[in-house]
Amino acid sequence: MPLRVLTFEHPDPRFNLAFEEALARARSRNLIPDTLRIWINAKALVPGYFRDPEEDINLIEARREGFPIIRRFTGGGTVYHDRGCINYSITLKREVKFPISYLYGTLLRGTLTALEGLGIGAELRNTSDIVFKGRKISGTAGSIKWGVLFLHGSILVNANLKKLKSLLKIPRNIKPSIDPVKYRVADLSEFIEVTREDVIESLIRGYSKVLSSGYYFDEPTEKEMELARLLYREKYSRKEWNLEKPPKIRRRKLEEKIKDILG
Repeated sequence: MPLRVLTFEHPDPRFNLAFEEALARARSRNLIPDTLRIWINAKALVPGYFRDPEEDINLIEARREGFPIIRRFTGGGTVYHDRGCINYSITLKREVKFPISYLYGTLLRGTLTALEGLGIGAELRNTSDIVFKGRKISGTAGSIKWGVLFLHGSILVNANLKKLKSLLKIPRNIKPSIDPVKYRVADLSEFIEVTREDVIESLIRGYSKVLSSGYYFDEPTEKEMELARLLYREKYSRKEWNLEKPPKIRRRKLEEKIKDILG
């Protein structure tokens, strides 16, 4: 079956994160096929599910710069978004023996293949960090939930790294157990001349190759949008989800409403 490709993005970064979860949940009910989404946020700071924003983010600076803080449903560290970052996600169903190994050992080759097509011979370190010449150019996070394999990441193309470093807290003393490359970031544009369109096209080719499939472009379904609107209202626009640790939501009521939409 060909890979469905979405280039849908919303002006509100909170909605963009809500749509990520909507994709995974819609795939879980077979309302959509395997889907690759490629999108951009104007600006946002995106902590992983288990992170404390206060530990990772200069909150005063974030408010001054107008960067919303939006927690994602997957784990991992806090990610910086601006128009110089290209974000992607892939949601699919596969019968695999070791799901985590499949996500990061097989599926993530789609990004490595995409970068190779652009002339970047990157390597994978720390399971989910994509590194070139000792600098981190992309990070990823995944989820195995609702019977779905979900992987998403962000590629630094020509992001404002000065602003990134002012908004995210870098530990003064990095623990020996942590690879310092996590804090040594770089844009692709430092190494090659590249456009947004180049990266998008290469990501599509990379994931099509890894999944041995063709692809087609599509638009979000009404079910996806309805679900994303619900998740936006009840979860991703709420302070208790985005800023508190552990994040708080009315989980039971939300799940009931999601069930009503998905059937």
